[in-house]
Amino acid sequence: MYSEWASLQATIENESNYKSVLHSYSSGVGRDVAVSVVRQLAGRLSINASAKHEPLPSNLENEKQIEWTMEVICFGLSLPLIEHEAIRDCVNIYVEWLTALTVPKPTVPPSIVNDPNPYVQKIFQHFVNLFKPRERGDSNKQIVLCHRVLRTVQTIAKQSGKFTRQTWEVLLQFLLAVNDTILSPPSEAGSLSEQLCDRLLSVLFELWLLACTRCFPSPSLWRTFREYCVAWRHHTALIEQWNRVNRVLTSHLLKILYGPHFPEIRISEEDAQIISTEMDDACIAQTWFRFLHILSNPVDLCKPKVVSKTPMFHNAAFSGDAVIEPHQHPCLSALPKNFLLAMKGIASLSNAFIGEPEKNLAVETNPNNKTPPQSVKHSKMNYSTSVYREKPSKSVTPSPLLTPTPEGLNMIQLLQMEKRSQCNSILHLFGAWLFEGAVSGCKLHTVSSGEGSVGGSKPRRVHFAVSSSQSPHAFEGRFPKERHSIAIMDSHRMNGRRIAQASEMRKISEVSPNDITAILAPYRRHDISESPNNYEAGRAEACGALCRIFCNHNQGENILPVYLSRFYLALTQGLKIDETVSGLVLSSILFNSQDLFRIDLKGVSVVLPHFISALEMVLSEKELKFKSGVSQQQLRQASIHHLLSMLCIPHHFNTLSVIDLMTGKPMMTSGVFGENERVVTFRSLKLRIVNLMIGALQCELDPDNTQMLLGAIHLCILDASLCEDIEQKEELKRKEESHRELGSTILEEVMENHQSESSSSKVMTHQRSSSEPIVDLTPLTSGRSPVGPHLDTAWSIFVRCTHLVCQRLMSAWSSEYNVALAALELLSGLAKINVSIVQDQLECKRAVRWICEHIVHLCSRPSQYHSRDLHSIIVAAFQCLTVWIVNHEYLLKDKECLHCVLEVIELGISGSKSRPKGCVPPVYKHEKELKPASMRVKDAAEAVLACLLNHVGSFPSPIGPSSVVSLLDEEAILKLVKEQELATGDVVFRYYVLENNTLLAILEQPVIEEKDPLPTATILLRGLMGRHAWVMQTRHWPKSEKEAAQERLKYPARPQPMDNVGTHHEIPSRNFPEMVDKIQLTDADRSIPTMASIETDTSHAEHEKLKMLLEKQIEYETFVLSSAEAELANVGFPNPRTEAKPPRPKQEFSPARLLLSHLGFLTLGTLKEPANSSVPPSLVMLDSTLPGFDTDLELLDSIPCRTFDTAFIFYVKSGQRTPTEILNNVLSNATVSPQFLEFLNNLGWPVDIATHAGWSGHVSTSWKMDPDVTRANIDLDAFMDHGGSLYNGQHQVLYHADCTSEMAFVVPSKRVQQMDRRHSVELSEQPSSKCSLSPYGSKSLPLYQSPHQRPSTLDLPSETSGPAQVSPSLDKKRKLSTRAGMIGGSQMKVLVVWLECLADGEMFPLSDLLAETSTGLEYLQGNSSSSLRSPRSNDQVAVIFIQPLKSGLYRIQLHGCAANTNPLVDGMVVSRRSLGTLVRQTCVNICNRKRLECDMHFPPHVKRRQKIQEMVSKYRKRLTSPQFYTQLFMN
Repeated sequence: MYSEWASLQATIENESNYKSVLHSYSSGVGRDVAVSVVRQLAGRLSINASAKHEPLPSNLENEKQIEWTMEVICFGLSLPLIEHEAIRDCVNIYVEWLTALTVPKPTVPPSIVNDPNPYVQKIFQHFVNLFKPRERGDSNKQIVLCHRVLRTVQTIAKQSGKFTRQTWEVLLQFLLAVNDTILSPPSEAGSLSEQLCDRLLSVLFELWLLACTRCFPSPSLWRTFREYCVAWRHHTALIEQWNRVNRVLTSHLLKILYGPHFPEIRISEEDAQIISTEMDDACIAQTWFRFLHILSNPVDLCKPKVVSKTPMFHNAAFSGDAVIEPHQHPCLSALPKNFLLAMKGIASLSNAFIGEPEKNLAVETNPNNKTPPQSVKHSKMNYSTSVYREKPSKSVTPSPLLTPTPEGLNMIQLLQMEKRSQCNSILHLFGAWLFEGAVSGCKLHTVSSGEGSVGGSKPRRVHFAVSSSQSPHAFEGRFPKERHSIAIMDSHRMNGRRIAQASEMRKISEVSPNDITAILAPYRRHDISESPNNYEAGRAEACGALCRIFCNHNQGENILPVYLSRFYLALTQGLKIDETVSGLVLSSILFNSQDLFRIDLKGVSVVLPHFISALEMVLSEKELKFKSGVSQQQLRQASIHHLLSMLCIPHHFNTLSVIDLMTGKPMMTSGVFGENERVVTFRSLKLRIVNLMIGALQCELDPDNTQMLLGAIHLCILDASLCEDIEQKEELKRKEESHRELGSTILEEVMENHQSESSSSKVMTHQRSSSEPIVDLTPLTSGRSPVGPHLDTAWSIFVRCTHLVCQRLMSAWSSEYNVALAALELLSGLAKINVSIVQDQLECKRAVRWICEHIVHLCSRPSQYHSRDLHSIIVAAFQCLTVWIVNHEYLLKDKECLHCVLEVIELGISGSKSRPKGCVPPVYKHEKELKPASMRVKDAAEAVLACLLNHVGSFPSPIGPSSVVSLLDEEAILKLVKEQELATGDVVFRYYVLENNTLLAILEQPVIEEKDPLPTATILLRGLMGRHAWVMQTRHWPKSEKEAAQERLKYPARPQPMDNVGTHHEIPSRNFPEMVDKIQLTDADRSIPTMASIETDTSHAEHEKLKMLLEKQIEYETFVLSSAEAELANVGFPNPRTEAKPPRPKQEFSPARLLLSHLGFLTLGTLKEPANSSVPPSLVMLDSTLPGFDTDLELLDSIPCRTFDTAFIFYVKSGQRTPTEILNNVLSNATVSPQFLEFLNNLGWPVDIATHAGWSGHVSTSWKMDPDVTRANIDLDAFMDHGGSLYNGQHQVLYHADCTSEMAFVVPSKRVQQMDRRHSVELSEQPSSKCSLSPYGSKSLPLYQSPHQRPSTLDLPSETSGPAQVSPSLDKKRKLSTRAGMIGGSQMKVLVVWLECLADGEMFPLSDLLAETSTGLEYLQGNSSSSLRSPRSNDQVAVIFIQPLKSGLYRIQLHGCAANTNPLVDGMVVSRRSLGTLVRQTCVNICNRKRLECDMHFPPHVKRRQKIQEMVSKYRKRLTSPQFYTQLFMN
């Protein structure tokens, strides 16, 4: 910089300027003269005056007298310290004479007052004698005088306006001289340099800055200043003052360059005053640049041999008693600290240019300091830009969302930051120093051109150093500038893009060893092998500064390849894990480069293996085995951020080889146990990443870090599963093509052989040549064992992670609220991933059992440990269990698994198990006392049971996943009955409530005409899980048999008699055997007398009369018998009068009575009121004629059976700030990227609002179908080239649902503003007092296609089967039918923002766009539309930012409460194939978390039960048992 200017060092060191004529005489003569003269002059000074004696005017009248006196004083200043009074008087005289430049005192000679500058110049030169070290005497007195002189000189220079240029130059030369006198020799304990160093340097730097304002120093002075500073670098105070001045100047320079709103550097009030307000912009810029280079190369501070290469160090080495080298002087032990301070200062300046807001974080990098980082006090020089910048961590407290900007920055500052310097510009300023400091002491290894691996023959050492004078553009021509290509959708283009990226990596690393030698040849070589570890802290600062510079480069900036290559070299050296590992450097790189793999840095993948090795040292161990300048928790968190950004890289780049930066060739693995070397591909790194992730989770103790790792596991398994599905499909396709090609080849060969055989009549055998590829004809098997070489498959990762997560969930995480919820969210997500493996059933069964055991473990904890958080974890566990049994329904076919699930449901509902242990007798249900852990737990267990009974194996329903309930209602059924003319009278529904939680509507009328007169009841069952329509028939045979009832009830014919019955033998029959007549009578036989012996005359007449009657009766019966026999003989067989015939089938039944009886509800016990209880009986009859019954029934139907949420999607182009611009982007596909449209399609499937039966994103259009609008009526021509605006909620939305939740994705656009206003008007209206009994508002079942085609069953057609038929009484205007049940929806505002530039997320107009995110729930709560612009709290808004990277991956940034939910994690980098699934699952989890934390939220089935109980209390018929039976039979 000053090579063409002469140095003034010789002039300053010329002793003739500081010697008096008295120095030519003996010391005694000079002393006597000086003491006597000075004593007399001092007596007349103001300082020695008192109240009685005023100061006398000076008696020096002319210039000769003054000059002679000054010669004496000059000698007096050099007297020994034993003449302290004389020296003090000399100082007092000159101090008062210096007032001639400001306000002269009376004792100042008139000649000096008239023309002070010549005399002041001599005074400055004479003062040099005062600062010369004395061998004897009290040095403290000398130090006091020196301080006084420095203070006086500084005050005079600031206050005086009479300084000429020559005076300024003499003053600066004086300061340089005295500083060099004291600071240039090696420091000794107790020397002047130890006492005066800080003061000397502060005065020098401050007055130099003042001189730059009033009289800018000449280049010669600047060169001299620089040369002297180089000789003083062994003093720590010099580095501190250098940093201090640079920071102050930089703060002013940033305001000049970027405006007043650019982030400022924090500077103390004292430091801010060293810059005069008179300094103009040009002067500040010139001064800043010159002060920046005043130390020459700061990296020399880590080179003792360079720092000690001064005459003073050599003289000290020669004159010392001990024989030592100059670089071994003890004072150089301060160089590590000086090097650290210098690197800190440079890092502070680079951070200022980056625009990174400073935080009060000063982490001590001294490895010997045991003070925790939070307790380290700020030093006097608070740089607050230490190696370890504080990063926002994932914590429970949500980040502010209303102004989603970095801490400490407002919108104006963000706009100013857009003008910040580019990375290249910052590296032009500081890169040379930082690159050299980052590799200071490293020995780079290069490999000969013939070697293919890093671990080949013995390497030669090449030192990497960057000269500060080397132009950063010197090697620009070696690296062609290439741009990344945008990721293309199809696989062929994807492969082409990956190859292009691989070529970019090679271009960055294509420098051959000869080229590296050529590059490094002109650089200086140094050796710090004496104590290289002492400089680790400074080196760590340099590496951290480089990482921050590159990680904060402007998006789209093309960084020079020479800088990229040097940066990657510095990283590879800092991340070494061999015996030369540097813990401070490694931790600094990991902590400050968290964004390295997610910022589109060209060729950054070449350092991926090095980062993986470093992460293995940090994450795989519970305790660090090296020194770190940051807490272990923060270092592990930074390492996890690196892991999150590299999870998708192996599958993304797949088989591309990793390029070795030193050789420019593919990296090779070193052979182990005789194995051959193999090329390192990105896919081969996957197993290391997987092991690293699982090992980190095993060792992690911090809750926030654990949640991040759980999100990483979800991403890893999902991405691996999707990749394997694609690979299997491609492999099957290739095999099919291979089979076809092989078949055609074999056919051709057979034909050729046949022709050859027929011509030659010789049999020839055909053998396939060895060069022909062998085709595997065995079918693909999807099953892989998790053991063995395939540890990186989705199934293996699934098994390993499931085991680990479940085990940790049972032990360490059971009491961690957020971690437990994250683990359960992970298990729920894994249940939805399609990993179709043979061993799947066993592992899934084990996972379900672990979840059940976890619930049992939590419920069995002592009562004092039960809290709301614990119960929330139990509720989340039940929800997770629901997901598993729904997605793996085959598990319930296993008896053991089903018993485990039902047992834990019983535990949740009742609080205990029926059989706690196998040896304990069971406790029956009626004997158990219900004591659930809490009502929330009971409700969650009931939800699992209801889902198990209603949805497992039957979801989705015939009408699709948009509805889990029947679309039939009473009006639609009655209309169908009347149209088919089946009604025989008044057709009414009879309403009963069963068990106080199920509303049963029974129609005792067949809905469809049938040939068989069977007891038929059409019922609408409104239970906890919605409304279901059933037709009940009492049948004695299966419905599958097509025989009619007449065929079943036909009388079977009697067999015809046979005429030939054989020979008839008349055999007399006896009542008793013949031997009875031979038995003699006994007295007992004669005990009953005969009639003749007791008969009298009177009785004889009566007996005769009776005998006549008997004879007549015998005669009559004989006649009747003969007549009957004659008649029977004439009639034939069988006799129709006596033949038994079956009764006619009954045509009238009581289906309701039969149904209730079969269900067991017509017993006396079910109708009896429970004693001392307000609970109604098990069977209650409702009076549907009471007013308000229809309205309450509609309100009950309007309560959703599933949770419903909405996410709003926005697309932000680069540089957009206003809501209008953002909303207009989605109007055309020309203004959005194709990847955005693909992402929308992956979120869900499009549904038409008019024909959609589920949640549509707004309450006014949800759960209802418009009878007059069909898909054909919707004009979609205007949306042919839409960019997502078709899904704005006016005609279509994106929809996804499962059996427990619904999610609508809306893409707001300007076209829906009118509709939003209409919604607000409609929602403000009160619902009609007379509401129709439509299922969900104005929706009905599409019963048949044409009015002449009658359906034979009640099967529900699909949504696309045709227009829907609705009740004629329905209002065509779609209104909100109810408010009940809607408020229970999630109040979260979930926004998904697609950013072309991530920096735009900091200025996203959230508060303005919240008005476009209305779901209608705000009006149900009574909030005005203006409340949409200002949410009540930040925890009600979650924003997910998505930035597409040039590599084809996507960077995720989360704000608000989204930062606490999995599977997406702030900073995660995901693949294209998994983006939609992860975003959707995260949105659902965000809303679930909010519901879980809300005290006022009730599950859907609980709200439905409460509504049914309310209807019971309002419309119950209070009847006695006889009255109930009477009404039942009478009706």
